[in-house]
Amino acid sequence: MMKKNASDLIFIKWIIGVIFFLIFIFILNYFGFIYSLINNDASYITSLIFIVFIYFSIKVGIELFHIRARYTNINILLSMLSSDTKEDVYPILKTFKHSNNNDDKSIYIYITSNIENDATKENFEYMLTSKLNTGWLVADGLLKLGLIGTVIGFIIMLSAITEIDGFDFTMMKDMLQNMSGGMEVALYTTLSGLVSSILLTIQYSYLEHYVYKIFYITNSCLSYNLAKHSIIHDDE
Repeated sequence: MMKKNASDLIFIKWIIGVIFFLIFIFILNYFGFIYSLINNDASYITSLIFIVFIYFSIKVGIELFHIRARYTNINILLSMLSSDTKEDVYPILKTFKHSNNNDDKSIYIYITSNIENDATKENFEYMLTSKLNTGWLVADGLLKLGLIGTVIGFIIMLSAITEIDGFDFTMMKDMLQNMSGGMEVALYTTLSGLVSSILLTIQYSYLEHYVYKIFYITNSCLSYNLAKHSIIHDDE
C-alpha cells in the first residue's frame, strides 16, 4: 500500500529544486549579476520573462501539492481492489467524489461509470493533461520572448550606427555606448529566455510524469468494474 510519506516526496523534491534555484539566484545577486541583468535591459523583456517564469513555477508547485493526495489515494484504491478487500474501497471513493478539485471528481466519475472505450479514455486523458499544454506553450513562449529581445537589442545597435553624422571622438563614444546597450539587451534577454524556458520545461516534465502515472493507475482500476459493486451508492 502506498505510504503518505512516499507521496509527500513528490512535492518535497520540487521544493528542494526551488531552494537550490533560490540559493543560485542569491549567489548571482551577491555578485551583482541579477541587478545588471534587469537594470541594463532597456526593453524590460527580462523582467517580463522573470515574472511569467515565477508565476507558472508557483502554479506547478500548487499542482504538485494537490497531486500528493490524489496519487496516494489512487494507489491505495488499486491496492485494495487487487487484494479483493472491496468493503474498504468506498471511503477512498468518497474522497474523490466529495473533493473540491475537479480532477478528483473526474476520476470518481471515470472509474465508476463502467464505460471503457477509446473515446472515454481519450476524454479523461485530455481532462487530466490539458493544463500541461499551457505550461508547454509558456515554456516555448519564454524562449521566443528571449529571441524577440535579441532582435530588439540588434535594432538598438543598428540605430546607433545610423544616427552617426560625423566621426568626432564624442560621437564615437556615444555610439559605442549605445551599441553596448543594444548588445546587453540582446545577450541578457536571450540568456533569460533560454534559462527560464529550460527550467520551466523541467518542472512541467516532472509534473507530467505524475499526471500520467495517475492516468495509468486509474485505468488499471477500470478492470475491477466498480460500478457493479454495492460500494458505489449515494450516501448523501
